[in-house]
Amino acid sequence: MTDSFIQERLTETYKSLITLSVEAFRYLALINGGAIVALLTYLGNAAKNSDNTPDLGMPLLWFIVGLVACGIAMAFAYLTQLRLFNDLLLTGKFSNRHKPTLSAAIFSYVVSLSTFSYGAWLAIQTFQCA
Repeated sequence: MTDSFIQERLTETYKSLITLSVEAFRYLALINGGAIVALLTYLGNAAKNSDNTPDLGMPLLWFIVGLVACGIAMAFAYLTQLRLFNDLLLTGKFSNRHKPTLSAAIFSYVVSLSTFSYGAWLAIQTFQCA
């Protein structure tokens, strides 16, 4: 294989990784934000129609934490890209300077997904008890 073919494949793979990352962050923001909106809408309707509304404070809190963790993950992902860009711009090659911010982005992503899952489980438990 020629070097230009390999370079082209690397470039296309890198572009697809960026696209997948953007979609992953959109997914997290959508599920956490959507859960917040859904629970608030439910609570608003339940409050109008009944005096007995379930306490959904804890599930809401976990969804909010998930949304914040998603934002933090996006910030660390940006810093990772910025470090990679600066390395290429200044030295023409990658260093390991981006690894701490990449690890923080991945960790924050996992926290966001985990808090969504826990918030959803708490919401289900609350509805079952109501």
